[in-house]
Amino acid sequence: MTDSLTLKEICDHLGGEILAGSPDSVITGVSSIQDAGPADICYYGSSRYTGYLSTTKAMAVLVSKPVTTSADCVLLVDNAYDAFRKVLHLFVPDRSTGFSGVHPSAVVHPTAEIGKEAEIGPCAVIDRDCTLGHNCSIGSGSVLGSGVILGSDCVIHSNVTLLADTVLGNKVVIHSGTVVGSDGFGFVPDPRGEHKKIPQNGNVIIGNSVEIGANCTIDRAVTGSTRIGDHTKLDNLIQVAHNVCIGRGCFIAAQTGIAGSTVVGNGVVFGGQAGVGGHIVINDGAVIAAKSGVTKDVRSGITVSGNPARPHMVTLRLGAAVSRLPGIIELVKEMSTEK
Repeated sequence: MTDSLTLKEICDHLGGEILAGSPDSVITGVSSIQDAGPADICYYGSSRYTGYLSTTKAMAVLVSKPVTTSADCVLLVDNAYDAFRKVLHLFVPDRSTGFSGVHPSAVVHPTAEIGKEAEIGPCAVIDRDCTLGHNCSIGSGSVLGSGVILGSDCVIHSNVTLLADTVLGNKVVIHSGTVVGSDGFGFVPDPRGEHKKIPQNGNVIIGNSVEIGANCTIDRAVTGSTRIGDHTKLDNLIQVAHNVCIGRGCFIAAQTGIAGSTVVGNGVVFGGQAGVGGHIVINDGAVIAAKSGVTKDVRSGITVSGNPARPHMVTLRLGAAVSRLPGIIELVKEMSTEK
């Protein structure tokens, strides 16, 4: 963790330009524009926060365009939000556990292959035939089932379960409480209620630089693989069912559920609480608005919303029409009375 940096040091790191304030001003932290203190740097990137420009107590503000502000210093950059991200990296707090190497309470099967500089926390379990790449970190209480493979630089936080044959690429981050490789919801209905379980013989394959939030569930495939592509990011509390294939660079917000065998293209964005039926194709670049219920294929590049999901403009027109129905009903009643 960096304790402090001068404005010039931050400016040099970002490749920006100091518009106001002293290059020798000392920054000791990062905050939001409304909560920043006199030694903090913040960013301004939305007109929603214009009012805070004149009231912020920040030492410095990152901007993409020149502004008038109560902050002592103004630092001009190409992209204020991305610059804010980079500054957060400079001041990231030390959240290391204090343990290093393989903790004595961890259980590591003798057939497991553990890469160099790996860290395995207290009470973690690494089952038979697991492979951990270079510089992986396994949090306390996490369980890696038999045959799990991790690439290099993966971070598995505490109490994560990676069940048998799950495969992770490089630089994958999985947050606490997530289960990867649990059985998919597959049963043959029985008229007597004695439903017959379909064996879930496949696995889960997760690409490089994927981040998965807390308390997500990603089911193994019936046969073949459930897949999540490189650079895709999952929020918390997401369900990905068996044999789903998610492309590269997708964003999936919290409480989204994707039913079995659905195919999601590259660069697709899901709003929170979206629901997707099974065996659907969502093509590249589509946007699924929050709380949408997707019941059929979605074309490339369009935004859908509502339940059932329709092109967003259609949903807006339907909503406007429905809002006028009470007045129309009253008008019809009046016309009927006049007759």
